[in-house]
Amino acid sequence: MFPVFAVTTRGLEALSAAEMQSNGFTVTGTRYRRVEAACTTLDSAANLRTVDDVFFRLDQWHDIRHTRDQLQHLRQLTAALDLGPALAAIATLRPLPHRLSFSITANYVGKRNYSVPEIKTQMADGVLSQHGHWRYVEEDDAADLNLRLFLEHTEATVGARLLAHPLHRRPYKQHHAPGSLKPTVAAAMLQLAQAEPGQHLIDPFCGAGTVLIEASLAGLNAVGGDIDADVLQYAAANARSADLRPGLMQWDATRIPLPCSSMDLAITNPPWGRQITVDASLTTLYQRAFDDMRRVVRPGGHILILTTYPDLIPAVPDDQLEISVFGQNPVILHYTNA
Repeated sequence: MFPVFAVTTRGLEALSAAEMQSNGFTVTGTRYRRVEAACTTLDSAANLRTVDDVFFRLDQWHDIRHTRDQLQHLRQLTAALDLGPALAAIATLRPLPHRLSFSITANYVGKRNYSVPEIKTQMADGVLSQHGHWRYVEEDDAADLNLRLFLEHTEATVGARLLAHPLHRRPYKQHHAPGSLKPTVAAAMLQLAQAEPGQHLIDPFCGAGTVLIEASLAGLNAVGGDIDADVLQYAAANARSADLRPGLMQWDATRIPLPCSSMDLAITNPPWGRQITVDASLTTLYQRAFDDMRRVVRPGGHILILTTYPDLIPAVPDDQLEISVFGQNPVILHYTNA
């Protein structure tokens, strides 16, 4: 069994664990932003849609304190890592050069008397002490191998990325619009809606098209629109990168030009966040857009909305889930249409 862990968005741990389980992973536990698991084959790692990244678990370290003497301790622990099993596992998925380049990613929870750059320097020195022919690079994109350290208070987990790039970095996402939705969150909203191939989905605030593309890749018939003609060009270009052609229209989300009860699902990411001023116009936009979503979605269909302004929606959700993205804490509101 290969020991692995996946990194996910805070709030989506249980959902990502369920997706991993359905893809043949044996989930052994969840922690903050992580799912611990094991598997007999790594082939399905690239199929995961709701996780940001997947790593071969190298080791778990204990009693890592906040004092500066721990930097030398981290170097020693890194030098003692047996990277052989991880390299062999990764080689089943992609080729690795003999003189490979590597990067270090580190983050921690809890106060420290040392910084992330200092952690990275010490860990890199530890790797090079055992693999002198390797080359350390600062940028993950330039590295053949990424090592990741999660340090929570006194406990640490260290792993090696399985794939060449993080899963959240979708190849189709070439163009970004302000407030563009993270692809893994879009995929999670589809799973929360229990979306099925062949269903009809609408995104009234489609932006750069992330929901539409994730839905189309999952086999749904997706249509969306936006009032901004420029971002619709981004959506069309991103869709072409995925070899998809979802329906795209310029429209006012409060007056969607579709028949009543013509959609099975509405999943959307309306304007929200620090850059948005809450005033009468935003309240009106939310309320009228929600009313029109209820009109175009069939009875019994699902409406999911990601926002930091749940109070602007004129209905009580059946369920809601708080997540953390871009330093903010929006909620996914889930309604079953009456």
